[in-house]
Amino acid sequence: MAGSVDTKKRIPTVVVLGHVDHGKTTLLDAIRNTDVQKREPMGITQNIYISEVEYKGKLVTFVDTPGHEVFSLMRAQGGKVADLALLIIAADEGVQPQTKESLDIIRREEIKFMVVITKTDVEGANIDKVISQLAQEGVYLEGYGGDIPYVATSAVKKEGIDELLDTMFLYIEVEGLLDDTLAMLRLESSITDKELLKHIDGYGVVLDSKIDPHLGTTAFVIWRLGEATIKDTVYLQDIPVRLTKATDANHKPLNELIAGKAFILPSLDITPNPGDLLLFGKDSKKLAKQLERYYKHLRLRSKEPKAEEPKQSEDILDEIFAEDEETKKQRVNLIIKCDVEASRRSIIPTIKKFSNEYVEFNVISSAVGEVATSDIQTAKGFDAEIIGFRVPVSRKVLEIAKNENIKISRFDTVYQLYEYLSQIAEKIAQQFKEPEPIGRARVLKIFVLSDKSIVAGSVVEEGVVKRSAKVRVIRGQEKVAEYDIVDLRRFKERVSEVQKGMECGINLGKNADIKEGDILEFFSQNPL
Repeated sequence: MAGSVDTKKRIPTVVVLGHVDHGKTTLLDAIRNTDVQKREPMGITQNIYISEVEYKGKLVTFVDTPGHEVFSLMRAQGGKVADLALLIIAADEGVQPQTKESLDIIRREEIKFMVVITKTDVEGANIDKVISQLAQEGVYLEGYGGDIPYVATSAVKKEGIDELLDTMFLYIEVEGLLDDTLAMLRLESSITDKELLKHIDGYGVVLDSKIDPHLGTTAFVIWRLGEATIKDTVYLQDIPVRLTKATDANHKPLNELIAGKAFILPSLDITPNPGDLLLFGKDSKKLAKQLERYYKHLRLRSKEPKAEEPKQSEDILDEIFAEDEETKKQRVNLIIKCDVEASRRSIIPTIKKFSNEYVEFNVISSAVGEVATSDIQTAKGFDAEIIGFRVPVSRKVLEIAKNENIKISRFDTVYQLYEYLSQIAEKIAQQFKEPEPIGRARVLKIFVLSDKSIVAGSVVEEGVVKRSAKVRVIRGQEKVAEYDIVDLRRFKERVSEVQKGMECGINLGKNADIKEGDILEFFSQNPL
């Protein structure tokens, strides 16, 4: 670092981690006196939220993370900026898969943490069970053989909230969590160039980014180390960024940045990725020169030839439109538009999980921002469907999509999106799967009518024969042909169905390939 960093000014950053629907956002709503949880689709957090809270004259920055398994990237990112973690566990459900994943993040990032047991007011709440489950995970709470603080709360009844905040601030003070050591270590692990590190006096970490229709490309940032003012220039990669338009988490203008401060940075020239650093140096020119050298070297390395030659564009197109000749797997091409970059990075890798032996989901393109007319043209070229995740779709775009026969589906939660993809996969699979026969009959005698129609005199051996069914002719082990039933009779009477054990005449039309002894299988839908 360029010089010693003043640690007198620092706001603790507290990340809230835990399993989906364990009450993380509801707890923060009780602390902030807000109703973010109620505004979330299905009451489930889908994005990272940052907020600044004042309690008894002290400030704290909370980072609320989604609990659904798909958002592991967001939880990990929240862990990277935290001084302290609150591990949230519902008293009625106890330790769950994302609870364990959150513990992995806490241990990997070496974050001090407290346990908050929520929903103590609901039926089935069992605090002792939670304490026992945590012990099985190697987490021993105060009073139970360990030193991890815990607080039991009910956000609905607002019980335990003050105790939680008092315990949290006391723990931060006792453990010395406002020291900059951890923030400096994380910077040094991200940037190993010692010459560059000498010129860095402060930095922030991008939690997420989005394209706002009014503010342009916008980043949500936690300032981790050092101080800067709105007159200063910071660097996103080697691109200079002015802080003049930055606002705090409550959208109020900023005067200065201190460690732990959450802020919103609009009007960026590039879309930053979660985890990208904003770097500040008191000698901005020297820092800019070092960054130019550093990123020039990185870009040259990225252009070095790889062991495997990249695929040509025509090869990629062949893959997109190809159908596996052996499995006849159907490809479903998708264009994904998301509200924020972290959502995009979390969702895209999971789309392939919905592929099966009959269908392959293929993401043609993905980006942050509203569904645009250019997306429709791309979808038209690739025969793709457009998926919008928590993004608006204008009336104009919907009208163009309708005229171009392009489907746009919009979802507010991953549950809705995943259910939709599952339904598509199942629907396609059903088209490929061979239906179970509703009946079987054995051909006893062949009759040829005056109009040359062929009638199979048969006995129903299994199930039922329906006039509306499809017939498959099986000779030995070979599937010979499939036909529609022209007519079905019992003796001279026309009937709609014939039950097991009965004889009947099945008219299969002219030129049917059928012989005595053949087996007829009947299906209520058309097999492929």
